Amino acid sequence: MRTRYLTLSILLMLSGLGTAAYAQPLALEAGTYKLTVGAKAPCDVTVTADGAFTPAANCVIGATPAKWVPAGSGYKLLTPAGDIYAVLKPHGEDALQGMSFGVSQDRVVVTR
Repeated sequence: MRTRYLTLSILLMLSGLGTAAYAQPLALEAGTYKLTVGAKAPCDVTVTADGAFTPAANCVIGATPAKWVPAGSGYKLLTPAGDIYAVLKPHGEDALQGMSFGVSQDRVVVTR
């Protein structure tokens, strides 16, 4: 009887680990994403493996982020001058979210 409960406990634990491993937060990797800053309309942004972060030409968001770098459990978006534009943390499974720095502190969201 004890063996049966022990086996069931181990199976339940392993099934939980499989689910946790599958539900990973969004990680920036090369591709196209949606960038939303404050109440402005979302626009496309291209991210490259070497750290480039390039908003589309029609993306009107104020100061423009140009580079991304890993920072702890999230990412920093940097301006062309190397100043911090925003710090993003995982928000659910499909978004990175944070606040912009500077005069206008807007919510910044990057989604796949």
